[in-house]
Order: sequence, then C-alpha cells, then structure tokens
Amino acid sequence: MATKNTDPTKKVRQKTQAQGEQFKEWRNVATATAANAAVLPPTEVQLTALNGVLGEVDKILAEQATFRASKQMASKRLQALVNQGTKLSTVLKMIAKQHYGHGNDKLVEFGIKPLRSRSKPTVVPPPVPEAGTTNPAPTILPTSK
Repeated sequence: MATKNTDPTKKVRQKTQAQGEQFKEWRNVATATAANAAVLPPTEVQLTALNGVLGEVDKILAEQATFRASKQMASKRLQALVNQGTKLSTVLKMIAKQHYGHGNDKLVEFGIKPLRSRSKPTVVPPPVPEAGTTNPAPTILPTSK
C-alpha cells in the first residue's frame, strides 16, 4: 500500500524492481515468446535482441562474481600483510628504542616521541624575617593637594 506524501517539498520515491527480479522477468518473457512464436506477430527480431541482452547480462554477472571473489582474496592477503607489517614495524621500533635509549632525539626518525621527563618546578621560599626584627607597620605617605 502506497503512503501519502504529506511534505510537498520531498520527492516521492518510486518503487524500483531489483535487478535479479528484472532478469527473471526478462527470461520468462523470452521463454513465453519463444513458445508462442507461431501465434504472435513477428517477434523474432525483438526476441533475438532480448536473448542477446540476457547473454551479455549473464557474462557480466559471471565477471562480477569473479571480481568479487578475487577482491575478497586480495583483501584477505592485504590484511595479512598489514598485520605482518605492523608486527615487524613494532619490533624495529623497539630495537631502535633499546639501542638509542628512551630519550634520544634520533627516535624521531622512527616516528617515536623521545621520553622527556618533566623538570620539577623550583619553589622559591618566602623571605624569612631576620631574628630580632619585626615587620614594620605600613607607612602611609601624605598626598599633596
């Protein structure tokens, strides 16, 4: 059952037939036309064209299946190579870290951030008043008018 389009700004999507269903329909029409060729008006040209289209479709579907299978195999091989490359890269980085040390700037060439320890902030102690002196009271300076 079709739904009513309440928003006039939106386009109504037409129901499209899946390709597989279309191909099946074409095959049924071709079979029915061939079976009734004697009764139907001359349909030989169109039937031959439809059979040609169906043959081409079958070839393309077979090619797609072959490409899909080869793509899956290539994807699996690529994933295996990515895993192997990641492991080897990690091992080489660890060897470089061990050889140069954790803080050496040479590690940047390998894509590793050198370990930098944070320097502790120096705390300046407040001045200690000398013994025997007291804090003088603040002096107020006269203002001139």
